[in-house]
Amino acid sequence: MSPVLYWSSSHQRSGKLRDLFQKYGVTDMIECESTSDLDNVLDKEVVLVNGDHEFSCAAIRQLTFCNVRLPKAYAVCDGPLKEDIFAIKLSSRDLREQLEVCQDLPIVAHDLAKQKSLVSFTYKEFCSNSASAVGGSFSDSGVHRYFAKVAKGRGAQKLSDEIRMYETLPDDIQDYYPQLLFASRKQGTITMGTELKDIPNLRDLLLNNHLSVDAATRILSTILDFEYNQAFLKHEQPTPPRYIHDYHFHRAWRRLTISTEMEPVFSTLITTPWLEINGRRISNVPAMLHRLERDDEVVRRLDPGGVSPFIHGDFHPGNMLCDINHDDFWLIDPRGYPVCDIYYDLGKLAQSTRSCYDLLHEGRHEVTFTTIGDCAVINYRILSSWARKLCADLDARLQPIIRNLLDSTPDEDVDLRIRFNEAIHLCSLMPFYIHADAQPSVAIPLFAAGALRLAEVMDLLGIGAEECVSNHAAGLERLNELGHAEWQFEG
Repeated sequence: MSPVLYWSSSHQRSGKLRDLFQKYGVTDMIECESTSDLDNVLDKEVVLVNGDHEFSCAAIRQLTFCNVRLPKAYAVCDGPLKEDIFAIKLSSRDLREQLEVCQDLPIVAHDLAKQKSLVSFTYKEFCSNSASAVGGSFSDSGVHRYFAKVAKGRGAQKLSDEIRMYETLPDDIQDYYPQLLFASRKQGTITMGTELKDIPNLRDLLLNNHLSVDAATRILSTILDFEYNQAFLKHEQPTPPRYIHDYHFHRAWRRLTISTEMEPVFSTLITTPWLEINGRRISNVPAMLHRLERDDEVVRRLDPGGVSPFIHGDFHPGNMLCDINHDDFWLIDPRGYPVCDIYYDLGKLAQSTRSCYDLLHEGRHEVTFTTIGDCAVINYRILSSWARKLCADLDARLQPIIRNLLDSTPDEDVDLRIRFNEAIHLCSLMPFYIHADAQPSVAIPLFAAGALRLAEVMDLLGIGAEECVSNHAAGLERLNELGHAEWQFEG
């Protein structure tokens, strides 16, 4: 995360500000008064904060959000002449140059905010997350009077699938999604617009400290009941032949290959026989995938027992809009597969609660990577202990709710299927997070988390790491064979 520099006329306010930033994992904070205070700050992006203002958790979270899609430099300011400066993100070099001209930091901040090179937000805009309203899966999105998404090339299939799902939603499910306002498919470009629901999602409510874990659990219990009983059971169909292979194994093989094509470091990460992640030594992902894929009994146990055309498919808290004043919710951004299953959704949810995907997505971690002989060593940790505990508490509260929901399925198969889905999701996310300027890397810890979940699947099946490693060469052959074959749901 970027170092935080601040000025304040009040020690009490300064202390509160430090506590807020530390809550979100930032410990690199410097009270800045002159260029000498920047001596230990290398040439990097920094956040300059007016400590005399009161800041909400939403503002602090946004200021500490690490994402290359955010503007490289920006200012948060209010007032008729934008003279009320809250915070600025810029390079330490620019700040140092300005401080050499004038030592009065509030004046320096005001002059920097007026520069045309800085994107400007009001405090309200910034806290509403409009600064980072972006889409995933190779599509661009934006907030207007409606919510629009446009995709072409690699993302066109996914957006086309999403449109198809909106167009076919039955009445009893349609009420829980925004209304589709328009859609077009022209010359390889797919465009759609949905009704704008101007309410927060569950991820924001939790991470902005607007909702307790108990309240979030009650909301998720209601959403899970809807997704299982309405979207799944009411429209259940038999599982198609080769469903596990087509929806999971091929997707993972394909995304692993795309990752090596986009980022050379993954050629090493994926091809070493062993991984050591946060101290645990496990076989590498291709070997584990190959061992599972060729075991008919394992594939039989992973079969969800039924599918539905109305399963969401991207079922994480960021896609759950919650009106907490009226006990209403809406789901957004469905994946739109022809059919999908409840464990796919539960794996997406577990990816957020158990594997802390939302915190990795926001760059609230540190990660190191090296290779020692035949082993790739990855160490990563979440920097915010508060947010990490929040995820763990929510995960613990959801376990009995999920068990009760799926009471007709043996507990060992429920756990096996959810962990398998979670693992494949994580091992398939890397291409969407590979970027040369990403600091810290998000793709590497996502891969590491997926590998750990896959190792837990092997534990549940009683398959040892040494046995998996014996599949290493065959796994790499399978990666070369299937990883270069286009996945039927590409996007």
